[in-house]
Amino acid sequence: MYLVGIDVGTTNTKTVIFDVETGHITAVGSCRSIVRHPAPEWSEFEAEELWSGVLRSIQAAIRCCDHPELIQGIAVASMGEAAFPLDADANVLYPAIAWYDLRAAAEAQAWEEAAGREQLFTITGQIPQPIFGVNKLLWLRNHVPQIFERIERWLNIEDFVLWKLCGTFATDFTIASRTMLFDQQTLNWSDSLLQQADLRLSWFAQPVLSGTPLGTVRKEVAEQTGLPLHTIVSAGGHDHLCGAFAAGLAHSGRLLESMGTASALIALSDGFQPGPALLEAGYSSYAYVLPNIFATLGTLNFAGGALEWAVTLLYGQGKPLSVSPDVFADAIHEAAEIAPGSRGATVLPAFLGSGTPLGHDAARASILGLTPSHDRPTLIRALMEGLAFWLRDNTQMLCSLGIAPPQPEITLIGGTTQATSLLQMKADVTGCLIKVPQIAEAAATGAALLAGLGANIFRSGEEAAASVQHSVQAYEPSSQAVEIYNEIYEQMYLPARRLLI
Repeated sequence: MYLVGIDVGTTNTKTVIFDVETGHITAVGSCRSIVRHPAPEWSEFEAEELWSGVLRSIQAAIRCCDHPELIQGIAVASMGEAAFPLDADANVLYPAIAWYDLRAAAEAQAWEEAAGREQLFTITGQIPQPIFGVNKLLWLRNHVPQIFERIERWLNIEDFVLWKLCGTFATDFTIASRTMLFDQQTLNWSDSLLQQADLRLSWFAQPVLSGTPLGTVRKEVAEQTGLPLHTIVSAGGHDHLCGAFAAGLAHSGRLLESMGTASALIALSDGFQPGPALLEAGYSSYAYVLPNIFATLGTLNFAGGALEWAVTLLYGQGKPLSVSPDVFADAIHEAAEIAPGSRGATVLPAFLGSGTPLGHDAARASILGLTPSHDRPTLIRALMEGLAFWLRDNTQMLCSLGIAPPQPEITLIGGTTQATSLLQMKADVTGCLIKVPQIAEAAATGAALLAGLGANIFRSGEEAAASVQHSVQAYEPSSQAVEIYNEIYEQMYLPARRLLI
């Protein structure tokens, strides 16, 4: 018995086929995402190109599947904050503006001033930013009114793919949350915010819990991909949260860091409890992929990306892709040989803002204690320690807010987990047990598990998460290193952070 999960990502669209009996991925299909740049700093996805990529990724996975007739369900994980406007005849009117495209900055500022930062956070759980769907709609109204006037549907990326798969207009709570128009108390569209923005409720797909069955695949899709006609299509979720689900986060009190170019720290709790402290710290809080659980999300916009940049700068020619994986690994190994404390050098890794728990977007990175005696490995070590101190900072804040337990076990996923010495550093700096599940394509796997809930293959989220068979690499804190890092954190990192960020 098989389940299919699709991850529609910024760089690639990937499809996995999950074998329920073995708990392993049996096939993977991938297709590069095409991003258009019609103007400087603009990024867009064309609807047909995106859908074609989905089809090709499914086709590639099914070609590697011995018995596709055993597929029971399919669901979609996707990037957030990107959507297609459709007209009354379901024609796509405009490309999806990429989640990271900041062209709606003026609209975001106007929206925050009109609706109020506190009110927006209390209703939606989101920190106002240009990326959210509401701001992109307002941008269309202001800049391409001839398009805006024809809108009858606003389909987020996941919604669009679900509609193409089975013909149903639906979204899930997690993706709906990324519009900044979704009420976390009622788990429905906010009438007050829609009225304030002068947007019509009918434009937005019906929000449902992740894992809700929506129908079966359309005949045309079955013929194009090889999916059996009986395949149940279910709602998926925001890619970060689907990845957390696949990594085993199925109940409150769990903590996960997804380490890629940016870092996302996810803490699960039983209720939606927005408050001034959470808002001031810059955390968002919104529905998770399982019922009655909410995710609090902390971020650092340049984390693994900062480490790659520093290695490239110091060990390569300073240009992207100028450092091979072997050179990168050697640089990390050399840094691991340096004693804790980096010979007095301290890095505050606020390259693109401080991230949480300070929420200072204008902050920038700093290096303190630098002398001519510092060499390349020491500087890399100092940056790695700075990233670990950021994790400790956030873990302690979430604990103080009652969202995370004291000394929580932290799960780590993402491409930067390949830097294993960084993982040990994070254990030593936080004093927490670090666990790294060896899961390839976590977001797509999480979507496959949600497909299993929709197809009644699993009776609960806990059962679904437990079905994934994988090894786990654990990193236990060294008591000696913990003692050293406690002193550095209290006497160097925190005073520097208070002074400079």
